[in-house]
Amino acid sequence: MPKIKHVLYICSGNTCRSPFAEAISKWLQKTKYTNEIKELNFDSAGIYHYYEQPQEGTLKYLKSKGVEMDDFQAKDVDDELLIKQDLILGFEEKYHVQKLKRKFKQLKDLDEKVFLLLDFAGEIDNLEIEDPFYLEENEYNKVLKRIEDGIIKSIEKIIKINNSEEN
Repeated sequence: MPKIKHVLYICSGNTCRSPFAEAISKWLQKTKYTNEIKELNFDSAGIYHYYEQPQEGTLKYLKSKGVEMDDFQAKDVDDELLIKQDLILGFEEKYHVQKLKRKFKQLKDLDEKVFLLLDFAGEIDNLEIEDPFYLEENEYNKVLKRIEDGIIKSIEKIIKINNSEEN
């Protein structure tokens, strides 16, 4: 895999999972992996447009970690956004990965750069991460914790890819 500089997280509406993934990645970039991924750009988008702001449960979980998202605006996936990405990570095979590939089939390199987050992270089982939108707070937070763990593993994989001798 070529060197990764641009990572995009996608979900259905860009209000729960993908903005959380973007915010946690940027937070890890500032706190845990300051030198290793300082050149990476993280972004997020949704396949559909539902709301302008992240869901309250997402904001609350992030705030508990000291992460603010005051300037976040939800956005839709489009050709221009996808073209500039080196890695695109979704949370559900049918509703994110496959839908994205069908909707943007004119973009020839999507197959090489679109993955499920947990698959890219090296997980083997239970790769789908459900939409927490209607879940109770405890269950919502469990979903976000799975995303956070997957992001840490994915960032560690990106560091290895970017430090490989091929790049």
